[in-house]
Amino acid sequence: AALLRGKEPKAVATWNAVCLADFGDEGIAFVAQPQIPPRNVNWSSQGKWVHAAKVGFEKYFLHKVRQGKSETFYEGLALDMLGIKKLKAIHIEPAE
Repeated sequence: AALLRGKEPKAVATWNAVCLADFGDEGIAFVAQPQIPPRNVNWSSQGKWVHAAKVGFEKYFLHKVRQGKSETFYEGLALDMLGIKKLKAIHIEPAE
């Protein structure tokens, strides 16, 4: 939004990735922080729980979209509890 107003941005994307890949009745979940190597966090797990999580997320996501919300309190809380940030602050030195 700052760029649209002709100002310098105060934050940039972190490029963190959270994925639930569903394969029938099982799946694989992974977190990569940041998405592009070198990574600080690289975690994955598989099992039937991923399928259940994906179904739950799809229902949540469709409800969120129908309500016209971009991010709910619970989404922010869950990402915060996992230590996953969408944006990171940038500091711009003032010109002398």
